[in-house]
Amino acid sequence: MIILASDTSGKSISVALSKEGTVVEEISGQDTMQHASSLLPAINQILQNNDLSIADIDLFATTTGPGSFTGIRIGLSAVMGLAYGTGKRVYGVSSLATLAAAIADAALLVAPVVDARGGRVYSGLYLKGESLIEERPREISAFLETLVDKFPQDEKIVFVGDGSPLIQEYLDEQEQEHPLNVAEERFVFAEPEKNNISAAEIALLAQAAYLRGESFPAAHELEANYGIESSAKRNLKKKGDK
Repeated sequence: MIILASDTSGKSISVALSKEGTVVEEISGQDTMQHASSLLPAINQILQNNDLSIADIDLFATTTGPGSFTGIRIGLSAVMGLAYGTGKRVYGVSSLATLAAAIADAALLVAPVVDARGGRVYSGLYLKGESLIEERPREISAFLETLVDKFPQDEKIVFVGDGSPLIQEYLDEQEQEHPLNVAEERFVFAEPEKNNISAAEIALLAQAAYLRGESFPAAHELEANYGIESSAKRNLKKKGDK
């Protein structure tokens, strides 16, 4: 099984190639948001580096969101086009699930967080790869209070994703006697390099799904998970309400 995986849901792109469950190469771009002009060249480069053509790929894997609306659309369009053109199947995975998978310590509660603007983060909670709460945008304050109130007080929670600095900033701004400061010793932050989604993790998740015998959708069945409506749609709704 040869898997080509990619992510464009954040500020940088990532493309990886795996063969039989081993990641043989990963190319990561800089935080330039130039996804439209950099994704396909990165894919071509990784194929050339490994003496492969697009027809040699057995499965195309990508994140479906949440994250950058434009980035998600670019990434899904590319993957769907490549899969459709070669008659291959696709694998879509949540951006948050991919971030959680990058944390090696299986005993930790992992809270993947992606900046959703306006004091919110797309958020989830994972333990040993299993999702414990619904993935959706939440106010930072409400999310932290939920974690403190609903989960065992002796368990550490590790934050990962580009929303992590926002979590840390929010905690730093609270008064010393604030209840969250009492619980802050439970909060752990992943290494900064873990905050960018890795296509290598996507490839490994796709391989695991293949070994479990999961069925993969056709190219046209791949759907985005934006998490919230785009600002354009929200503005149209507001105009319609006037």
